[in-house]
Amino acid sequence: MKKYLLWVLIASALFLMLFLESKRQCPLSKSSPRQESTSLKEREEIKPLAEGLSLLKYRKDKEAAAIFEAILLKEPYNPDALWGKAEALRRQRDYQQAEESLTKILAQEPRHISALISLAYIRYKDDRLNEALKLIDNALDCQNINRENQALCYMMLGTINSRRSGKGTFLNKVIYGTRIKSYFLRAKELCPDLPEVRLGLGTFYLLAPAIVGGSLDKAIVELEETIKMAPDFATANARLAQAYRKKGFLDKCELYLKRAQELDPENEALQEMLKE
Repeated sequence: MKKYLLWVLIASALFLMLFLESKRQCPLSKSSPRQESTSLKEREEIKPLAEGLSLLKYRKDKEAAAIFEAILLKEPYNPDALWGKAEALRRQRDYQQAEESLTKILAQEPRHISALISLAYIRYKDDRLNEALKLIDNALDCQNINRENQALCYMMLGTINSRRSGKGTFLNKVIYGTRIKSYFLRAKELCPDLPEVRLGLGTFYLLAPAIVGGSLDKAIVELEETIKMAPDFATANARLAQAYRKKGFLDKCELYLKRAQELDPENEALQEMLKE
């Protein structure tokens, strides 16, 4: 009897040890209240940033900027919120402040792709085309680049080559001009739902001679699609007004011209059109 009881005690002890070990290695699938609250907090922090980036994509720049400012009050160095604020400033033509923020981001994160692209645009506006091209090449070299940023890079390549083709000799026009359309088409292939991409292609069709692929009809299709996605995109409204004027549809021209003036009276495409 004593021997039997001894075996029972040994077996019970072994069972208890195995049970405790299994509990240690395989905790319950449900998170503890603390774990759940942390996870919920992280999700709540991501929501405003995602909303701000979505608003920025569809040219709701003021609303997006307000969200980024609120995030930065809590997290002064949130690189994505800092980039969003800088991009909104760039679109308002406050290039100095935008560049300061972008430089700050890139000092900490040299491979921040969105910051590289935004800074490339500023360099392009300053006519520092070699620097703009180098920034775009750096962005395309990043392994984690997504399709939207890839599309923006190709759009910028088309834009840079367009500027280069308008400078210098006939050879420049041949070397750079023949590349423009393919870059814009590649951008559209990568991301057809990005307003900047459709605007870039539409502007090419609008301004390019027919011999290299210019087409008013194609321009109108692309620019109308841009405005469907981003009705508050002032440049797209101005370019569409310009296309309708060239097409002879003056009522439609006035409609989009008025809209562009309401959205951004100092818009460069609008000013260009008014000087024609």
